[in-house]
Amino acid sequence: MKPLDAARLRHEIDTAESGTTGRIGVRVLVQSTPDALEAARAQFHEAGLHGQPERNAVLFLVAPKVKRFAVFGGEAIHERVGDEFWSQLVIDMAPYFVKNRPTDGLALGIARVGDQLRRHFPSP
Repeated sequence: MKPLDAARLRHEIDTAESGTTGRIGVRVLVQSTPDALEAARAQFHEAGLHGQPERNAVLFLVAPKVKRFAVFGGEAIHERVGDEFWSQLVIDMAPYFVKNRPTDGLALGIARVGDQLRRHFPSP
């Protein structure tokens, strides 16, 4: 898998978090995992995102060794957007990973999550 463009992802996250109380994280898992979503849930807690006061943080996890990725959202954002949003997001991101363009896939996902965070959790 192509290396991620950290500077671009930082810019995408900063843009997505602008105007919202939500937070977005990206983690790259160096070890193998049989379940990327479960690994994302664990990384979400390890990163302290579960402690976000409004429970509106989102974590994107990339597991290059097993060629998988996952997205995990806090309770409040999940309640607002529902399962269909997450499922469609993964479907829309997947082709970028298949084409070995993980930064582009993450950028798409981060932007869409940012739109939802601004809609449901605007900054005061």
